[in-house]
Formats: sequence, structure tokens, C-alpha cells
Amino acid sequence: MATPLKLFYASDIHGSERCFLKFLSAAKYYRAQVLILGGDITGKVVVPLVRHGSNYHTQFLGREWRVSAGRELKELEKAVRMNGCYPVRLTPEEHQRYLADHQAREGLVAEVIRASLTHWLELAEERLAGSGIRCLINPGNDDDWYVDEVLQQSQYVENGDGQVLDLDEDHQMITVGYSNRTPFNSPRELDEEKLGEQLMGLAARLARPESAVFTIHVPPYRSGLDDAPQLRDLKVVTRGGQPVMVPVGSTAVREAISAVGPLLALHGHVHESRGAKRIGRTLCINPGSEYSEGVLRGAVISLGRDRIMGYQLVSA
Repeated sequence: MATPLKLFYASDIHGSERCFLKFLSAAKYYRAQVLILGGDITGKVVVPLVRHGSNYHTQFLGREWRVSAGRELKELEKAVRMNGCYPVRLTPEEHQRYLADHQAREGLVAEVIRASLTHWLELAEERLAGSGIRCLINPGNDDDWYVDEVLQQSQYVENGDGQVLDLDEDHQMITVGYSNRTPFNSPRELDEEKLGEQLMGLAARLARPESAVFTIHVPPYRSGLDDAPQLRDLKVVTRGGQPVMVPVGSTAVREAISAVGPLLALHGHVHESRGAKRIGRTLCINPGSEYSEGVLRGAVISLGRDRIMGYQLVSA
């Protein structure tokens, strides 16, 4: 009997370096042969550390910080990175220029995200190369287009977005980082029809669809893995003091899973809907996300040739 293929899957760490380091450690801890990070890997918030004499000032986590250059500054920068934000040292003049110039500010965000992601890829190769562990990282709907360019520079980490990859001799994987339309107009969104065409086009290239893995950032509609707070004018709708939860997943993803019947479907996107559900014969998993708390939500799955040998939702 062939040895099961063990996967560790996580998603939606949104720039949290603490979560990324836990992700890298998960393979050896859970004895997984394949690590998969399924989208929304970058954050959006740059924290300016403004120099005043020999000190640096900033607003972070709801409080004002004044730290001296050296050890205190490095510790604060580390804390910022661990929380999914990007520290950048600025002079008062540079700070004012970026506040006044939206285009320059956007350029700065791209620059620091590129540098951070490049560092992550270097860490992945440094810690995992030679271990026999495969590391797959794809962008999600919130990740800007330059993320692909940075991922392509790695000789170790693989970006499977829009591709069919062989995981082993029995299992192939298709990966789609797009979502259906959201209220946030994020970089990678498609109408349901186009998303369905992309999914079915990739599925048509599978040699054995019944043993395949789908890594699709957005979960299937009304699966129990896609319940998020209802929004009105980008504000959460409440009833009785509690948020009203509604399904926000993709009908195209649900239809593709139902039509193809892969062995496993891995999702993310909706942080609140951690769980595992079945659509027909397919086990669908959304590990959820608590990146802002520094908690890595993940799933460990063991695949036999034609069946799921076992799975577990885990946290670190």
C-alpha cells in the first residue's frame, strides 16, 4: 500500500510574519510533504516610524510609541511585522510628502510589500530546501499583481495559480486565487461566469479528476464555509447587537466541485467560517484565519490514492 500524501494547508495570513514562520515550521511538526499557502498572503498597512532626533515616533495598535534607535526600534519593527503590518523608517519631511501624495504613498506600499515577501521566500528556502518538503504559495483576491512577479523570482517556492500541478503520481492540483465579486473591489475578482470558465478549463486538463485537489481561494456558495458578516455601505449589519451572517461564496466554485467531484477542495477568503463540509464526495475545508492575533489556522490532510485517509483542523 502506498504511503499517504500528507498536506498542510493555511490561508489568509495577510502579511503576518508570525503566522508565516509558523507555516514554515508546520511541515516538520506535522510531518507533511507539501505546504500550501492558499492566498491573501500580503497585508496592506504601512506603519511609518518617523525620526525625531535620536528617537522614532509612531501610532500602532491604538497607542503612541516613542522608541530610541537601536534595540527598542528593532523590537518595535519586529512587533509591527508580526502583526501583519509593514514598518518603514521616515524623516518628518518624507512622512509629510507621503501623506500629501497618494501616488507616492501607493508606490511606498508596493516597495515595502515586495521587500517583505522577498524576505519570506528567502526564509522558506533557507529553512526548507533540501528537506524534501515542497512549498506552494499562491496569491489571493487581496494580493496585488506585483506579488506574482516576486513569487516567480524564487527557485524554491512554487506559485501554482492558474495551473495544473502534479503533487505525486496519484494526485494533481489546480489552483485559482481569484474570488467572485466582493464589496471591496479587490485586485483579483471575476464574475461568476468567468470564474466558472477558468475552473472548468483547468479541470479539463486533469488526468484523474476523482483524485484531484482543488485549491480555490473562495469557498463554494452556501457550503457553511462562506458565512461572513452582511455589509451595507461597507458597514456590518447587526441584529440584536450581533452581526448578521450571510453566505458570500461562489456559485461557480460550488458548480465546479459538484460537476468534477475532486477528492479534496481547499479554500480560505472567509476568515470566520472555519470548518470542513462535504459537497457530494468532495471534502471541502476552510481553516479560517486569525492572523491579527498571530494565530495560524491550518488543516493537516492525508491523501490515499482514491480517498481521504484523515484530516484535522489545527491551530498554532
